[in-house]
Amino acid sequence: MTQSGWRKFHRNLGIVLVWFLALQAISGLSIGVGSLVGESPFLQAMDTFHFGWKPLGGVYRFFLVMATLAQGLSGLAIYFLMRARAKNL
Repeated sequence: MTQSGWRKFHRNLGIVLVWFLALQAISGLSIGVGSLVGESPFLQAMDTFHFGWKPLGGVYRFFLVMATLAQGLSGLAIYFLMRARAKNL
């Protein structure tokens, strides 16, 4: 794949992935802060979103991890292609 192809893949995946990562981060932060305050219905909802929904939640988190890994690896591919191109100039 060319550098432009990797960049397009990386950008498009990032646009989708950022929303799911933000939801996981916000729910995890809410659980952490909520544990200091005490139990609430909101905290239970965040706990369900962050940890629950068995087995669909496990599938969701698996794909979230795989997409995050793909994002990181495509970023590395872009970096190494960029370095190789700079050495050839």
